[in-house]
Amino acid sequence: MKRNTWHTIDHYSEVLVGQYVVPNFVSNSVSLKVSENEYILYSPGKSLLEVWPHQDAKDLKLHIIMPNAYHFMGVEAWRERFPNAQLYASELAISQLNDKKAFSEFDTIHKLETANLLLPPDYQILFPPGHRAGDVWLRKLNADCSLWISCDSFLNYDRLSNQPIARLMQKVLGAAPGLKMSQVVKWFILKDRKAFKRWALNQARMDRPKTLIPSHGELSQSDGLFEDIIELLETRL
Repeated sequence: MKRNTWHTIDHYSEVLVGQYVVPNFVSNSVSLKVSENEYILYSPGKSLLEVWPHQDAKDLKLHIIMPNAYHFMGVEAWRERFPNAQLYASELAISQLNDKKAFSEFDTIHKLETANLLLPPDYQILFPPGHRAGDVWLRKLNADCSLWISCDSFLNYDRLSNQPIARLMQKVLGAAPGLKMSQVVKWFILKDRKAFKRWALNQARMDRPKTLIPSHGELSQSDGLFEDIIELLETRL
């Protein structure tokens, strides 16, 4: 996908995916339309702000989800443009964001566990266990399609980086090419691999996702995607 712009994806008219680069690595933001003037942004990148197509919506209501305690760097720019935007994260992520003093003490970050955030039809929030930084996923389930919007657990770079250092890191960590779980996830992002593996295997078998939007890399769509995810979990964790 083209960088620093937003893209539609097949089967999900309410979804836009925007790609941006944080040093040498492709990252994704997701925009979800809740209603005519209400939107959810998942991990918004600063460079995608000026090209977001919904910013002129009348009486705009904007909800920003930080999917873990690391994905907050672009939020301040969006808040400057949309000062009434509401912030959300998991309870664990909020604790860590407060420790980092990532936001002013006067900013309210709503706990997703209790916030009762209105989602588009068929969507749910997931709290995968075992993550150090309080990860949050979104999923959509209906009769025809199933979607996972994950955070850092999965990567899907279509090729190795052209940058020598990034390329070496990807090779050493098993982070590319294709759908991967890197060694960074195994040893640093997860604090309880067994708990996450049990949960994720059960969730994949139950949801049978056909589309995956990871926070880094390209989205993946196929009828057999859930089988690829299961194999990845079995072999990497």
